[in-house]
Amino acid sequence: MKKYAFVFSNLTGYRFKFITAMIATVLNGFLALLPTVIIGWIVDDVLYNKLGLSRGDSVALMWKYIVILIAVTVATTTIRFINREVCYYTAQHVAIGIRSKLYSKLQTLDFAFYTHNASGELISQMSTDVNVIHDFFGNILYVFIRDCSMLVFTFVVLTMQSPIVSLMLLIFLPAIVIFALILHKTTKMLHRRLRDKFSEINSYVNENLGAYRVVKAFAREDYEIERLTKKSEEYRDMAVENAQKRLNYATPIHIVSEMMRIFALCACGVMIIAYPQSGFTVGSLTIFTSLVFTIAARVRELSVVISQFQQFGVSVNKVTSLYESMPEIDSKDNIESTMGKVRKIEFRDVTLILDGHMILDHISFIIRAGETVAIMGPTGAGKTILISMLLRLYDPSCGQILVNNVDIRDMDLNELRKMIALSTQDVFLFSDTIDGNIAYSNPDLPFEEVKQFAECAQAADFIEKLSEGYDTIIGERGVGLSGGQRQRIALARAVAKKSSVIILDDTTSAVDMETESLILKELAKIKNKIKIIVAQRITSVVDADRIIVIENGRITEEGTHEQLVEHGGYYTSIYNISQQGNLEVVSDGKK
Repeated sequence: MKKYAFVFSNLTGYRFKFITAMIATVLNGFLALLPTVIIGWIVDDVLYNKLGLSRGDSVALMWKYIVILIAVTVATTTIRFINREVCYYTAQHVAIGIRSKLYSKLQTLDFAFYTHNASGELISQMSTDVNVIHDFFGNILYVFIRDCSMLVFTFVVLTMQSPIVSLMLLIFLPAIVIFALILHKTTKMLHRRLRDKFSEINSYVNENLGAYRVVKAFAREDYEIERLTKKSEEYRDMAVENAQKRLNYATPIHIVSEMMRIFALCACGVMIIAYPQSGFTVGSLTIFTSLVFTIAARVRELSVVISQFQQFGVSVNKVTSLYESMPEIDSKDNIESTMGKVRKIEFRDVTLILDGHMILDHISFIIRAGETVAIMGPTGAGKTILISMLLRLYDPSCGQILVNNVDIRDMDLNELRKMIALSTQDVFLFSDTIDGNIAYSNPDLPFEEVKQFAECAQAADFIEKLSEGYDTIIGERGVGLSGGQRQRIALARAVAKKSSVIILDDTTSAVDMETESLILKELAKIKNKIKIIVAQRITSVVDADRIIVIENGRITEEGTHEQLVEHGGYYTSIYNISQQGNLEVVSDGKK
């Protein structure tokens, strides 16, 4: 029941209104039966003049019944309208509450969670599952309570009309209940499978949209269309199977309910013809057959509602599982604020093991304020993971990472990340203006400062040439900009954060060497900050105060450019290759 408690907790502020509306729905279920009873009275008391009234009295009684009928109709319509309005607003309130809590939860979850959960599944939980819960409060629960109350009141009225016939009708109920229970059990698993398949399609579409450049570059549109078509056909087949199974059990329920109507009609006819002394009248027949029709209609509708309850249960499970997810990396409780300038960063004997593999092996080094430290190494050496650990995307398997002599595990996670500005090779830009992207960390950043940071990243020239300048809205993920332009905007965004630590992870890989040189000169003007540069180019690291080389998760070299060139290791080999490249260029130029 805990999973349902989370969903119903979002009724706060609407709980009294919603409960009142559901109680009113029960009352409405009773009032909805009165027109049928009143029509039966009209048949007996007016048309057949069961009371033996004069013509004038019969007309007066007729008008009396009509007034009551109109009053009941107005009352039921009004109550139904108010109830549906309350249900609608309650459903919206619940959906907003759940969606907000889920989105807030997603912001707290760590890197490991997103590694193991497909984006399509998360999108389904945020949209499809929340919409199912919305429909439950907006319509399904209302229909369920209305139909159940009408069934109960209908049997009460039928028993008052003819206890014998009413008891005889109960022989049909076991069959209806059995088919309903089988339907409930069958559709539960089918709905879960159907929902998972829909999430799979969501994941595929989301992945494909993010990779559209690759798809077009390889001319694989037809292949991707074929894959999606296949997945859609699998979903279709599963949906058809779901509908078929539902029909297999809903149809017998429909047949049994119709048989109940026929039986009621026959039984009432026999009562009127063969047992006139029973007092069963034509009006009673009218009431009885109409109410049995009501039972049949409500039973058929409840068979559909049972299926919708299954969808609701599956969606609640999915939503609750997301809400109850806990990050493996989080701030400790009751941590005092440590916000301040970063004076020193220390990796002290840091080892990282992921999935049984040694990623980093006893890494130790210190960086002080004002220093620029470069990190180099072959692909897969662990450079990006190393700087990710500073942001606590991973925690050390052993050892410590300290900021100002404080273990970062003892610091508030948000404060730690606010101290660090990161710009990576894999750039993500929001579908917003260039101004908005650069000022992402501080939307109130003055425009003059935005321009200064763009100039620092050598982005001002191409930005000002755009039709709308800094107000140009760029496409999702930076569509319409070159790789180098996106990297420069991302670099400006990082510098605009004004953090104590700036990390550039291969940020200038997509720009030419001349632009890279200008960027590095501008960054060199930024004083009293820790700058960490992860790069493959010698030109990116040559002016660093210190260069650290990592191979196979270990520090194999450390020193200045001149020291490492003489060392004869990995750095020397990269330097020699770069020099050979320069000589070839000169040779081609002369040629």
